[in-house]
Amino acid sequence: MELASRSAVAEEAETTRLRAGHLQRNGWLELGQIPEWDVFKMVESYHTTYCQLIVNLLERERSRWFEDVEENGVRPGSVVADEISWHLEPEGLFVSAVHPSKSADEETDYATTGPRFYVSLVEAAMRRGPAPRPPEQVADLLWPDENDRKKPWVTELGWTLVPPGSDAQAMHADIVHSDVDEPDPRKYSCGRFHHFIWKADHVSNCTTGVVTAAFTNGKIQDWMYDELHRVCSPTVVLDSEVCHCGGPTGPGAWTSSCTVQLCSSTGWPALQERSVAKLLAYVLPIDFGCVGPWIEMPLESQVKPCRSVEDVEYDFLRRGGKRKWKLGSLVEACFEEQWYLATVTKRSSRRTYLVAWQDGSGVSEDMPISSLRARRWPLGPAEVRWQKYDWCPAEVTKVRNNWTYRVVWNDGTCTHFVDHWSIRPFGATAASKNKKRSRSETSTTEASTSSDAKHLKT
Repeated sequence: MELASRSAVAEEAETTRLRAGHLQRNGWLELGQIPEWDVFKMVESYHTTYCQLIVNLLERERSRWFEDVEENGVRPGSVVADEISWHLEPEGLFVSAVHPSKSADEETDYATTGPRFYVSLVEAAMRRGPAPRPPEQVADLLWPDENDRKKPWVTELGWTLVPPGSDAQAMHADIVHSDVDEPDPRKYSCGRFHHFIWKADHVSNCTTGVVTAAFTNGKIQDWMYDELHRVCSPTVVLDSEVCHCGGPTGPGAWTSSCTVQLCSSTGWPALQERSVAKLLAYVLPIDFGCVGPWIEMPLESQVKPCRSVEDVEYDFLRRGGKRKWKLGSLVEACFEEQWYLATVTKRSSRRTYLVAWQDGSGVSEDMPISSLRARRWPLGPAEVRWQKYDWCPAEVTKVRNNWTYRVVWNDGTCTHFVDHWSIRPFGATAASKNKKRSRSETSTTEASTSSDAKHLKT
């Protein structure tokens, strides 16, 4: 019995060694079933709770997916994804538009045909502290060298969302260096960044296309399309430096794949050369001394991502803040961590303000500008900026705690997420009072708004 046990262990170790060699040389591996790990389980749990909700939010803004694409050169779906991310911020979720779908028709010059989205859980994961150690089969597969597992990192986790009837994704590599001549290129048979992709039902197959051993720093060449291999497995592991693309989707339903991206200890310096500090703030280390359970930590113990001064100011302004207040401005002022209605009555030389409380309780001096914000717009008529350009008459029909609004335009259509700074009092200028949008500019209809956001904090 002992001999048989040793033989089974040796056979499993040899299988892992061969799989690791295939992954490191070719850049991909069909794994079969996803291993048991709390990190994978968290992705599946959030996917179950939020996937359909986010699909509904994206679908009802379908007519705006190409907003700002030509004007500002952003990816399709970027504007809508940004608005939904603002709405999902309390949940620790972030939606982004990723490499889009592309036509395979040469006559259309391989035109971009639609968006693809990614839902990131990194902020939610950071609330749990360092990730626990992965199972040995994962560590042995990715990091056969002990130096690679001293302090590896989780660099992304979440899931993809692809609309029905989408063409294949634009070919790309996940991690590339901006310089043509990489100062520290990937070594042969030594992957440093890896990407797990799997289906949440553990039955359906992933259909990612991958070009074997195409470690070209993301440079796409014509021959790659002839060599594209379409994987067929519920779980796939990719080297994040290999060229690949998401597969086309059929009609009817959105498709989704769960993902986790990892960086080895020795790959961390190279990742810093290939990313920006803003993104590297949203990663979490893997602690090989921790086996779980991986649960949310108390608020005071949670690690918060470092944010730039520009990002902090942007959020401050987006939530009704201003760089300077006029005397007589009606505001909300913060007193002992609670917000109350007040009026700005004086500005001091120290850039602080004196406010009079609306309830008649008196005044407060030396209120810092960070403790003042605009009052939220009331329900009813207003003027709303359409696509950052024109002010059009509309009606505010919902006010949310995250400083976004739902508005109904004068043609009966609706925009679900409007920022505070994109609204002003009705009749602010005579020129915009009767301005109407053309029918081709309309957003989704009000009929599409029901209980899609019932899980969110509004």
